[in-house]
Amino acid sequence: MVKRFVLPFILSFIFLFESSFVDLVPADIFHKENVYVPRFLFVLIAFITVYFNKPMGLVYGAIFGLLYDIVYTEILGVYLFLYTLIAYLISWASRILQTNLIVISFLSLIGIIALEFCVFGINIAIGTASLSIEQFLQIRIVPTLLLNSLFLLVFAYPFKKLLGKLHIEE
Repeated sequence: MVKRFVLPFILSFIFLFESSFVDLVPADIFHKENVYVPRFLFVLIAFITVYFNKPMGLVYGAIFGLLYDIVYTEILGVYLFLYTLIAYLISWASRILQTNLIVISFLSLIGIIALEFCVFGINIAIGTASLSIEQFLQIRIVPTLLLNSLFLLVFAYPFKKLLGKLHIEE
């Protein structure tokens, strides 16, 4: 019974941690002009979709995408749609490719790039983007990929093992 609440608890914790990540990590570590966007929740949703249960991962993508829309954005549905769609595409690609940790980590990083570009495109379409594409690539994409790559290096293997254990017990 308790095991049923492990994933929602972890995802909720990561959802809350992402928002306070910038406040918790000393600013001296990062360059002030760069924008480091933690997409840890998205990475975990992609892992759940591949390693645990595809429908459950998509449901978590929709739920936490909607929560992300409600809490952080002014337009409802962007993250709801993108988290779910990109997690589905990662799951689909993992069936064609292998499901080893390196491939799924790489697919997660590609998913982050797709997510960031889609959000940037929507911001351009509605006229709220303040960066050029070159600035976006340099100031936001590269630092975001570095941060999330570091997260993957530290947490990908333990999270995959946890999902495997939960999957066996289910």
